[in-house]
This record gives sequence, structure tokens and C-alpha cells, in this order.
Amino acid sequence: MKIAVIGQPSAEVDALKSANVDVMYGAGRGEDEVIATCVDADIVMCYGLSPFTEKVFASLPRLRFLQQCTVGFDWVDVDAATRHHVIVANSPFFCLEEVSDHAVMLIMASARKLHHHIAAAAEHGWSRVKTIERIGAIHRIKGQTLGFVAFGKIARLTAEKMSGFGMTYLAYDPYLTQDQVKPWNVTLVTLDELCRQSDFISMHALLNDSTRKMFGEPQFRAMKPTAMFVNTSRGGTVDEDALARALRDGWIAGAGLDVLTQEPPDPNNPILKEPNALVLPHTAGYSVEAMADNRAQTVEQVRRVVSGEWPTVCVNPDVRAHARHSPARV
Repeated sequence: MKIAVIGQPSAEVDALKSANVDVMYGAGRGEDEVIATCVDADIVMCYGLSPFTEKVFASLPRLRFLQQCTVGFDWVDVDAATRHHVIVANSPFFCLEEVSDHAVMLIMASARKLHHHIAAAAEHGWSRVKTIERIGAIHRIKGQTLGFVAFGKIARLTAEKMSGFGMTYLAYDPYLTQDQVKPWNVTLVTLDELCRQSDFISMHALLNDSTRKMFGEPQFRAMKPTAMFVNTSRGGTVDEDALARALRDGWIAGAGLDVLTQEPPDPNNPILKEPNALVLPHTAGYSVEAMADNRAQTVEQVRRVVSGEWPTVCVNPDVRAHARHSPARV
């Protein structure tokens, strides 16, 4: 059996090697590179955002199992995987603490206009007057409203970590009931109500066909001109042209972004030029502990498949009836 790994070598992955299992490493920046890396593989572990499309699955006749080692799997055509009898698993517990920490950081940095402080210090040195002139009005966080777009694991941790600031919580999540979010003191509202009432909006929706560009001009225009928008989910959930206009024309006060639709972004992306946008290079999921946990968790899923079992996580359960992988134990 051959395992192809798109990512950096690690001791945890290398421990899968045996007389019957060969592990090889490669790259996956585009479809052709993924195919070249994985063409002989029975199992693929992907630690980044590589395209697994219809073309890719059609070109990997031996592939049984794709372990996508991230929470999101929007780069994987799950329907194509199912058509080609390939089991797909994600890593649903990866970096929950880190991304919620990052969301809190971006909310706080936006509230206190941290990037303006840093820019003022770089330009003027120690000058309280010049710094206050640069940052403009800052308002007390206590008593303001934080709105969550989707209220899953990471949003819930973010709410718990922000609980000491005395904020009111709203959430838009059509898949939840009010009773389900009651433990976090959250009130469910429509997306329009959330936009109109929130002082901070934190995006947590997974990217799929129903959430692509779900936050666009109508939502940004509905927000308060003093409100801040934070995204630690996926850039594709946002209409970036609308976000650029919202920042430029003052529909909103600012944005804290860890993700963009295109990564790395086009240098001419107008959001990068907006002084009220704090943009980071998709680092929310990183910590030493998160990387170690993810390697251990995903290797365990692969070990189960190598041993003839089903993975404990499967994003395309319909494949069970005709998967290339025929487990001894279900």
C-alpha cells in the first residue's frame, strides 16, 4: 500500500511505514502537481489546500481514501470523490483553540485599532497626541454587540473567551435552535438583523455552495458605520469587491481578516490598500500544539484505513455502499 503526503515530513507520518506500507512526500499546488504526486497512491494525506477536483480523482485510479488534514474541505470536490468511490475525511477538531484565540485577537485588535497604533508609533515614535489623531475615535467594548455568522465549535469557543467583556451576543445559524445556543447566552436572529444590530461581526461559516459570497453588499450596507467585520473562516464566504467598497466608502469602520478568497492575494487586491483593514496571512490555525495534535489525529485515521477499518470521520458517507476501500469492520 502506498501513502502520498502533501505536506512536510514528520515522525508521526513516517511511523506509518512498514513492510507493506510505503510513504512518499510531494507537492500539490495545482491539479497536475497533485496528480503527479499521488498517481500511485492508495491513500493521500493533504496538509494544505490542494485541489482535488473531478480531473484529479479521475486521474487517481488507485485512490481509496483522502485524508484532508484541515477543518475545511472546500478544495475537495466531494461529489466527484463519491463518484470515483473515494472516502474523504477532514480534521474537524484541528486548531479549534487557535482559531478562536485568533478571532478574539482580531476582534480586540479591531476594537482598539491596534494596527493604527503600530503605524503611528512607526511614524511618530512615542507621541500620545499623534497616535490619538491617527487612530480616531475608540469606543468601550462593554455593552456592545458581537454577532456570529454560524455558531459551531470555533464560534462557541470565541464566545466563551469573550464572555468577560460584557457584550451582548447574537448569531445567525439556520441549522440551530434557540435552545441549542442558550448555554452561550446567544440570541438567534436573521442575517439582516445581525448586520443591523451588531457592533462586531465574526464570520465562522464553512465554505460551500450555500455560503459562497453569502456576505456581500446588502450585508455590509446594513451594518453600522461604526461596526467591524472579522473573518477567520474562509475568504470565499465574503464578496471581496463589496468588502473593499464598504471599507473605502465608510459603510463599515474596519475589518480584521485572516483569510482572503485568493491566497496568496493579488498584490493589487484593493483590500490590502485599505488603512482600516488588518490583513494576516491565514495563520489562525497555527501553534506548535495544534500541528502536533493534527498530525496525531490524522495519522490515526489513516492507520484505521490501513488496518481495514472505516475512519471515524467521513464527509461523504454515501460512498460506503461502493467505496474502493472494503473494511473488515464497519
